[in-house]
Amino acid sequence: MIPRWLVSTIVVVLASPALSGCALLVAGGVVAGVQTARQERTVGDALDDRAIKTELDAKLRGASGLTFGVATTVVEGRVLLAGRVSQPEARLDATRIAWAVEGVVKVDNDLEVAETSGWLDRPQDFIMRQALVAAIVADSSVKDVNYTTDVVHGVVYLMGVGQDQEEVDRVVAHANGLRNVKRVENYVVLKDDPVRINVTSQNE
Repeated sequence: MIPRWLVSTIVVVLASPALSGCALLVAGGVVAGVQTARQERTVGDALDDRAIKTELDAKLRGASGLTFGVATTVVEGRVLLAGRVSQPEARLDATRIAWAVEGVVKVDNDLEVAETSGWLDRPQDFIMRQALVAAIVADSSVKDVNYTTDVVHGVVYLMGVGQDQEEVDRVVAHANGLRNVKRVENYVVLKDDPVRINVTSQNE
């Protein structure tokens, strides 16, 4: 099966799903990467993740009941749904929508059911995420390019590929050290995790 990124002819500027960033240009089959060699996932995986996220976000925006919006993160086909929805049924709908997107291999649903969107949290969430990014980038013991972070209503979400458990523990510690953090949800997998190896082999 030909990966979807090989047949893509659009230009995609991909801010690293990790932290310090990775700019990828795809046009007419030409791929240029910055810092890609430092990542555990391949260029193709990164582009497939971007395609999955783009399609998923569009489907979620068009779904009824998801009034408050859903934050999505995709790493090697693993999808994380975070945020708030107004009805319990909306949580199930979001999961079903995610699984319907081609290329998705796992869905973690951390959506909360609430009566309000919590939009007042957004400025603080942004500040917290920037502080976490700075802390991880400054930590020479962490391969920051492999990590994706998000903060939704004071809850920190971590995804990515860790070199070892010690490195992951350091990232979690940075997250727990943030001011006003409510809790940390860790969805990072180790680079030799069997789940990740199986996904990688399927994409080859």
